[in-house]
Amino acid sequence: MNIKTPKTKLFCLGLGLILVTATGACASSGDGKGAESPSGSTTSATVKVKLDLPSTGNPKYDKFFGDVADLAQLVADARVALETAPATLNKAMNVADTTDFDTALKTMGGKLKGKVTVTINPTPSGADVTIVPAAGVTLTSDEQAMVDAYKKVATDIAAIPAKLAPVVAKAIDIATQAAALAVSAKSDFTGMAAMKTLPSVIKGFGTVSTAVDGIKTDVPVILDKSKTMTVALKGAI
Repeated sequence: MNIKTPKTKLFCLGLGLILVTATGACASSGDGKGAESPSGSTTSATVKVKLDLPSTGNPKYDKFFGDVADLAQLVADARVALETAPATLNKAMNVADTTDFDTALKTMGGKLKGKVTVTINPTPSGADVTIVPAAGVTLTSDEQAMVDAYKKVATDIAAIPAKLAPVVAKAIDIATQAAALAVSAKSDFTGMAAMKTLPSVIKGFGTVSTAVDGIKTDVPVILDKSKTMTVALKGAI
């Protein structure tokens, strides 16, 4: 998996998703479930994941489809944290050019080396990142901006393994639930609902199957990349 800035790469996870940033989006159809996360203070993407999932009016099915959308959002947020890391570092250094993560990190490391001490410790809920000036060092405003960006990137990326740890198991559970609901749907949606709602429910199960397959494939790649990037962050300064 190549890590690029949002200007050069957007991804759809193979799930029929819309991921919207300030510079573009992947196309999709339907008015299904979606979630939007706010922009951060430092070169963050605005992420919106949209799956073509129905709103059925049946709490059991709506909760199921909502859980699928939430899981896809969690995975997408992790991917965006990886994708936006180079731009976050470059912006703090006032670097206009687009670079990859390794180049941006090496450049910032060269500017801050010996001036700060970095500690990154995983926690059950994410990561604890501490950056303090070295003895006798007073950081300039530009250096503090770089430290803030570095801390944001390190915190976001180091937290990914904890956040995604339960995702694959949840995806498998969702697939099991989908199989059971697919059997009961015909008896749960009768009369007018059989004509108006049932077709979208059945279509939704197909979307869920594709989403689950994509999540199970994508998460190991994201985890591996986040761990590699965390090691690089620990050793850069």
